[in-house]
Amino acid sequence: MSLLMWLPFVFTLSVLTYACVFDLKERQVSNRVWLFAYPIGCLMTIAVVGFGLLESSVVLVSVFVVMVLGVVLFWSGFYGGADLKALLFIAITTPTIPYTLNPILNLPPLPLILTVFCNSILLSLIWPLSIFSLNLKDALKGNNMFEDIQLTIPQKVRLFFTARQTPIEKLEGLRYFPAEHIEIQNGQPTRKPLRLMKAETDTTKHLNNLNVHKYQYKKGVLASPTIPTIVFFTIALAIAPLGNLFFWAITLLLGII
Repeated sequence: MSLLMWLPFVFTLSVLTYACVFDLKERQVSNRVWLFAYPIGCLMTIAVVGFGLLESSVVLVSVFVVMVLGVVLFWSGFYGGADLKALLFIAITTPTIPYTLNPILNLPPLPLILTVFCNSILLSLIWPLSIFSLNLKDALKGNNMFEDIQLTIPQKVRLFFTARQTPIEKLEGLRYFPAEHIEIQNGQPTRKPLRLMKAETDTTKHLNNLNVHKYQYKKGVLASPTIPTIVFFTIALAIAPLGNLFFWAITLLLGII
């Protein structure tokens, strides 16, 4: 019976891994992936509930959590459609796992989706730190990535963690999101930072705007290197048996204090 509990976890992780490869290559996940995965995942969950290994209420709570978190983050622009589908897929197919390798905390089991969500948030923080380290390295070499663009100190700090000075041609490959655009002020094109590039934004309009004024970017355009959110979901699910990294961090912090 324990094997039956772990099969949905392995299946979910396999589907998400495939979706990651698809998303990294195409910058979108085909609906065919979910049309294949959802029915099988639902049948697995029904089987687990039917054998009495899982309460149906756990599934309902898991789905409810996704509807609250996922929908809010989708409409705010932080998650794309594939991200919401991935979260819901995890919630339905793997609402929980038999046990965790987390005896120190001795906490009651939470919906697995909360663990995945928290872990993915913490993992995603590594990406801005890596961008910061690369920009710092360039700055120490004398490269001023903010040359020819007027920015406030808070804007510079934000962009130092989220954007790189990139040849404009690289933006065509959808591996970078524009972090700036052109505004016409007093008849003159002026470089301005973008506040937020939503996950579902069509970048074609922004790319066209930048290409019209390509001469403004001789040293490169400020753009954000991107990793699909579903990658962080997949890694977060893979390490979920270790427990919630957020609670591990709190425990470590309390131990130090």
